Amino acid sequence: MAKEAAVRLADGVWRIPIAPGDMINSFAVAGSDGEVTVVDAGLSLAPARKRLVAGLAAIGAAPADVRRVVITHAHPDHAGGLAALVEQTGCGVLAHERESVYLRDGRSPRTRRGRSRRFPKVTVTFEFQHGSLLPGGLRAVHTPGHSPGHTALLHEDSGVLFTGDAVMNLRGVRYAPGFLCTDPDRNRQSADRLGELDFEVAAFAHGPELRRDAKAAVRALALGHSQ
Repeated sequence: MAKEAAVRLADGVWRIPIAPGDMINSFAVAGSDGEVTVVDAGLSLAPARKRLVAGLAAIGAAPADVRRVVITHAHPDHAGGLAALVEQTGCGVLAHERESVYLRDGRSPRTRRGRSRRFPKVTVTFEFQHGSLLPGGLRAVHTPGHSPGHTALLHEDSGVLFTGDAVMNLRGVRYAPGFLCTDPDRNRQSADRLGELDFEVAAFAHGPELRRDAKAAVRALALGHSQ
């Protein structure tokens, strides 16, 4: 059976798998006015870009309906396809003030391994801070560690939490691997705080969403971390 091009998470909120096996996900939030906010633009590879467009079509939207992209962090699997999407749609780009420099330079922050990867440069049209309420009803939750400006996003109306890469759901809910982080300890601390938020669905950039006991699963990381 073919995978769904878009997976409904709540009213007006969808996960769009852009790589096989739910390995990489983008997300779409549709407003009552028809405007679409995309969370993370995914890879620059043509198959990933096609999956994103197919996901939009599956929810009844066209690229022209995309008004903005909110980027959780400047890694190529989240921002690699951003420049192409901006060129296609004319949409704005929103990013945390600590992450914007990397998007403008077209490079990722250095990880614990000391690596920085390149992707097409983009213009950031709006910089936000922790606690900012963004268009599309997304509350910014600064979760540094995976990258300096990494930000999770809480869609307060639906109770969907977009964890970015602070937490993944690959063979279970877990922290991002330390070698992929700028500061693994700080990432764990940031991820632990996500369990204090009020949400019903945990939507992961890597892996399928959790609908049942999602908050308990995220909080369990913090409990294990403190032992």
